Amino acid sequence: MRIDSSFRRRPRLSAAAAALLTAGVTVTAAHVASAATTGCEVGYTVTSQWPGGFGASVSVRNLGDPINGWRLTWSFPAGQTITQLWNGSPAQSGSQVTVTNASYNDAVPSGGSADFGFNGSWNGSNPVPSDFALNGVTCTGGVTSPSPTPSPTPSLTPSLTPSPSPSPTASPSPSASPSPSASPTPPSQPAIDNNFPVTREGAYGTNRYTVFRPTNPSAVGRPMPVLVFGNGACAHTNGSEVIQALTFIASRGFVVVDTASVDGSSNGVQSGSPIPSLLTDGISWAERENARTASPLYQRLDLSRVAAAGHSCGGLEALVAAQDRRVKSVVSLDSGFFADGSFGYPRSELSKLHTPVMFMDGGSSDIAYDNTRANYDLAQVPAVLAEQSQAGHVGFITGAQMSEGMTAVVQFLDMTLNGNATARSYILGSSGLAARASWTVRSKNF
Repeated sequence: MRIDSSFRRRPRLSAAAAALLTAGVTVTAAHVASAATTGCEVGYTVTSQWPGGFGASVSVRNLGDPINGWRLTWSFPAGQTITQLWNGSPAQSGSQVTVTNASYNDAVPSGGSADFGFNGSWNGSNPVPSDFALNGVTCTGGVTSPSPTPSPTPSLTPSLTPSPSPSPTASPSPSASPSPSASPTPPSQPAIDNNFPVTREGAYGTNRYTVFRPTNPSAVGRPMPVLVFGNGACAHTNGSEVIQALTFIASRGFVVVDTASVDGSSNGVQSGSPIPSLLTDGISWAERENARTASPLYQRLDLSRVAAAGHSCGGLEALVAAQDRRVKSVVSLDSGFFADGSFGYPRSELSKLHTPVMFMDGGSSDIAYDNTRANYDLAQVPAVLAEQSQAGHVGFITGAQMSEGMTAVVQFLDMTLNGNATARSYILGSSGLAARASWTVRSKNF
């Protein structure tokens, strides 16, 4: 379901002031004080909706003078609630919502836009809000120009010489024609177009994780999303199998925390059975590292944009870890809950998911093929099933399909964490992933 509502009115420009000449009197011109021109336009789009939940994107266009620091307010008409938000900081009291800028998008030039997205919950109906205000100014789609403010009463001094014949009354200057609205700012660059150098290192303070990150975090330009990853066979020591795949993801501007020691050395964790808490503890590690002043990731992580992913047994870990409210997206590679509840996790666990999920399998030769399909069918949240018929069980991780498989993962994360429209088209559109050879894509609840 898509509801697009933009509230706009053509801007009106004030007419120029007419000159005033008075016979026999010298008039000292009034000084006009300057004041800010204000105006804004909001586009609110419901990008996906499912029972009890929805996703939305919001674009706030500044029609007035440049601003440094913004605050958008509105009231939900049917008691909707924001559950997560990216590219801003939300606060909600009852139906009243306030979203303030993030540290990296506070400045909005005249004609420029600030964009953010969020997921929310609803009950009964999900109508579009209509009472947006930017920094206290109602967004009507028009511009409010300040009224000229004269200085104190002008002095009237008698003329010492005869005044000339009165000049004809000056005609007001014609009103300027309203200028057309400026084009919206283009969407941010898709993550898949990035190619940052990557550093692979052991996690600070523990031997239980390997971290893949852009070598120069400041080059990314804004705080980075975090992905916690579970390895195939629930390998909790040796993560060599996933080095190439996770380097690919990190080079696109993500910080990846993998559940294995950096050098394959013993870390006190057994392998072979799912331990979902390793992934959720990896999120907690990222939170600490974001707050540690000596860390290269200090205040470089956006912990409102966290995802879980994993391959095979690690995919099962990711599906359980994704029940953590800090997780906003999940990817299951060649995996899923078993019908017989193997490993102690029945398929009823799928009902606990609260975020979008993408299931990927390698076709009928993938041992997880039937399991993956069954999990997709049972998912109640927005879900994608992406199948590459030639990949088998390990093609996305170590095979010839690694690049296109990890491209699909990056695009899904860019869509669900960053709200990128180009990535959304790639995942859900008919000309994106579905148009590639050997791929079949299904989706629901978006």
